[in-house]
Amino acid sequence: MTSDLEVKTIETNRQDLFSRTIWSDPTSQLQNRVKGEDLGRYFLLTDSEKKGIAETIRLNVSTTPYYLNLSDPFDPNCPVRRMIVPDSSESVLSSEESADPLHEERLSPTRGLTHMYPNRVLLFSNHSCSVYCRHCMRGRKVSSPNERMEKDDLEKAFDYIRRHTEIEDVVISGGDPLNLANSRISWILEELSSIPHVKICRLGTRNPVTLPFRITEELCSIIESYNNDSLSIFCNTQFNHPKECTKEAKEAILRLLKAGVSVGNQSVLLKGINDSGEIMLELHKKLLEMRIRAYYLYDPELIPGSRGFRTPLQKGLEIVSYMRGKIAGMGIPHFVNDLPGGGGKITLSPNWYLGFYPLTRQHAFRSAVTGKVHFSFEPVGSEYESSYTILNDEEWEKLIADSTSR
Repeated sequence: MTSDLEVKTIETNRQDLFSRTIWSDPTSQLQNRVKGEDLGRYFLLTDSEKKGIAETIRLNVSTTPYYLNLSDPFDPNCPVRRMIVPDSSESVLSSEESADPLHEERLSPTRGLTHMYPNRVLLFSNHSCSVYCRHCMRGRKVSSPNERMEKDDLEKAFDYIRRHTEIEDVVISGGDPLNLANSRISWILEELSSIPHVKICRLGTRNPVTLPFRITEELCSIIESYNNDSLSIFCNTQFNHPKECTKEAKEAILRLLKAGVSVGNQSVLLKGINDSGEIMLELHKKLLEMRIRAYYLYDPELIPGSRGFRTPLQKGLEIVSYMRGKIAGMGIPHFVNDLPGGGGKITLSPNWYLGFYPLTRQHAFRSAVTGKVHFSFEPVGSEYESSYTILNDEEWEKLIADSTSR
């Protein structure tokens, strides 16, 4: 039973935190970040959360006052709270889990650089974030001062990129690259723009969600100055729940768009947070209102202490199926699994295709909108008929009956 005193104390502590933070100043937000040992001042913690804070095998705990303000101090099921506060599931290492399930370290030719795809690399620019999300797939590196990327490390990464002319696309991640100083961001973009074969730069940042005030006019001016004919700059962010779609977040996105930066969203499917069609539909409708296009919906990674977040593979397929027909296609993410062992991303989708009937040269499909069976013809003389799933006479007759019965 929660006492009135406990409630009042937590509410007072929150107000004190918010009042001493210069709200729209990103530096003040970072200086007033709440760490694990102080979470009990701002949340009525459950026993599971207390155990998670004390025994987590994941990354450190930290949140900006802004993001803390989006959470419910008294509801342990609050989606934002669950992305901030560890629980007891973070203290358990399951046999299938790995600190580096994607083999990023094995595929790293030099410190901070992963070369998994032939023409693309991922640059680990820094180890810090505004908020250390509990589901972070790079928890082995993020929040650890031992993973700090010095200028010399970055220069070696740029040298590798220069020597490998097949590299056209560089993803800058971390940590959060927009937690770096403006001067360091400018230098990184300048280095990339000086490499003739690098045409694409993608910034992976969650700051529009967790610290939107970091997306300043000055930062956007720097990005815009390198977003030109020789280098195209994109931004991928990560909104996971409608509660994160605030007025401040939208203003940050609009500043990026005015700098000519296309913004996409990469959600992570998280158990008990956003693993329903209704929540994902609401989220992506809000994102379109913010002018953010859907990009990926990630199946959770097999990282240590993540059993509390992981969902069955079928859950993602159900969500994409639910969204189809209820929102424009640019608002529906690709459901992807980043294969363990460095296999790269694969796209998974509901199977709307039912098969091919050679006798009439017709394909059968199930409509995502109506649920009815629809038919389409294969061109005469096609050389691909044997590559389709072939329907037998009984299956075909059943589909014909199904199409006329609705």
